[in-house]
Amino acid sequence: MIKYITTLLTLLAVPACAAVVREYSLNLTASYLAPNGFYREMFLVNGQHPGPLVEADEGDTISATVHNNLQVPMTIHFHGIHQLGTPWMDGAPGVSQRSIFPGESFVYNFTTVGQYGSYWYHAHVRSYYQDGIRGPVYIRPANDRPRPYDMITEGNATATSILRELESNPQPLYIMDWNKLTSDAIYYKEVKYGIDPACIFGYLINGKGRVTCPTNEAITAAGARRLEIFQNGTGAKSSFDSLGCLDLSAVNGYPGIDNVALEAPGFSTPCQATNTDREIFYVNGSEWMMFNVINMAGGFATYLSIDGHDMWVLQVDGTFIQPQKVKQLYTGLGSRYIIAVPTMKGNGDFAIRFACSEVAQVTEQIAWLSYNAPTASQPVDYPVTSDVYQDMGGNLYDPDNTQTFNETAAAPYEESVKPPQGPAQHTIHFTLNRTSVVSFSMMDGGALMPIEMELMTPLLWANDVSQPTTVDIGIKTGDVVDLIIDNIDPVILHPMHLHGHSFWVISESNLEGFGYSTVEQAVANGSSTINLNNPPYRDGYGAAPGGHVVFRYIADNAGAWMFHCHINMHLMTGMSAVILEDLAAIRPRIPASVIDF
Repeated sequence: MIKYITTLLTLLAVPACAAVVREYSLNLTASYLAPNGFYREMFLVNGQHPGPLVEADEGDTISATVHNNLQVPMTIHFHGIHQLGTPWMDGAPGVSQRSIFPGESFVYNFTTVGQYGSYWYHAHVRSYYQDGIRGPVYIRPANDRPRPYDMITEGNATATSILRELESNPQPLYIMDWNKLTSDAIYYKEVKYGIDPACIFGYLINGKGRVTCPTNEAITAAGARRLEIFQNGTGAKSSFDSLGCLDLSAVNGYPGIDNVALEAPGFSTPCQATNTDREIFYVNGSEWMMFNVINMAGGFATYLSIDGHDMWVLQVDGTFIQPQKVKQLYTGLGSRYIIAVPTMKGNGDFAIRFACSEVAQVTEQIAWLSYNAPTASQPVDYPVTSDVYQDMGGNLYDPDNTQTFNETAAAPYEESVKPPQGPAQHTIHFTLNRTSVVSFSMMDGGALMPIEMELMTPLLWANDVSQPTTVDIGIKTGDVVDLIIDNIDPVILHPMHLHGHSFWVISESNLEGFGYSTVEQAVANGSSTINLNNPPYRDGYGAAPGGHVVFRYIADNAGAWMFHCHINMHLMTGMSAVILEDLAAIRPRIPASVIDF
């Protein structure tokens, strides 16, 4: 046993005596604020949005006490944290725990052994994280964790030392979507009137932002490709409103509805600009800046660029990768990236741009990278320089000479992080499908996960686990599992997130379904999409419209684990499943305090 523990700690690169307990208190309240200039009710964590940073060193234990002082039930999911051996701390209502009702408190205790880098926490009841219940988690890598810094500094010891110092506290760069209405009000419109809530009011960066009103010409130019994709996928024509929102009534109908009053997509009230503060990052003479980029949005992915600057992508989803030097970075929903930015000499302000990547809307939000002395004044409202790489739709001005991040090539830096070879013990097939205007399924038979599951006895210890969206196929600890995901939706990219595990993306295509019943069959037939050598290692990844992805993971974490689309309104209207993994091995260990809570 002693030899086994010593070997395990060596593999995880965590000193056996270094771990400590990091205690946090997260107080959830409601207020009425205007982060982008328009007042609305919003939720706060410890009086702020986004919530406070939860940080630790690799191998530490985190103890976070959540006090629910809201008028709605709540759970907190620590996104990307595997909850190794503590699946009851995963925060999925009706799956791994009962909801925390108003006036109640719940303590989340879990280890960070074997994990480092960027994560985040968010509400997992309804879509309440889009109302403000979201915040960052950062785990500093162990001292002996291999790092790729020498690859980008070319062995310059001083520069490498700077990056090692910056990694202890990277600058926060969190993108989040924002709406005029609460998520419950939006959900009500969705189910009552059949309106697809395919547009947002805008983005916030670190909780800050403003509404700008670009010209119709600018929106149309940035959205030309969107219109083409929409028309090819639906056979319908459309146009954008003043918020850059695509009119979807041609395909969704909205019969007999006052679209303007309800602000359905394409019928938003006219854009009204605001002058609220944007986020500013001051260089202060540093030769490098390091940013912790987290997409905390609930609806849309984004493209990130920094005018006049390169970005080195160092980590994705809590894993060091083979570094990529880029000028544009796709940031998927729920995904996290650690980037290093080499700075320059001189003065000036440079825009940090997040542009919406989705078909339904053309919009962006900016922050500032400033070489000037810190000041209370904001730079000009809308910058235009010769070093802008993308428009407000994320389209590159010079695509032939502008390097963008290649997700497919983002292999882990540590060579040991490779997928198991050979056939998997289990293969599960999912079909991503829009079954109606406002319902989304991922089960082959079209079953939808009911939102009422949030109030059911958690499947982790329920007597009856036979739900139509539960996958119970006898997965045992140590088994290799392949998830084959075909997206038959012609327009929407669905960002799929697996709880409790990271996975290797061993096949993907933007053009066609997988076409095989197993990976073994695909290999035997010489499939050109299979990559078992150096695939990306993620916990969330997008399935392109009309395409496929295949995820491979090791069932090393017994529990009941959600697998779902991270577009919140898709999750709420059915696009989710629960994969059961060796429940018999974990149920005797579930604390009575969790079951009786």
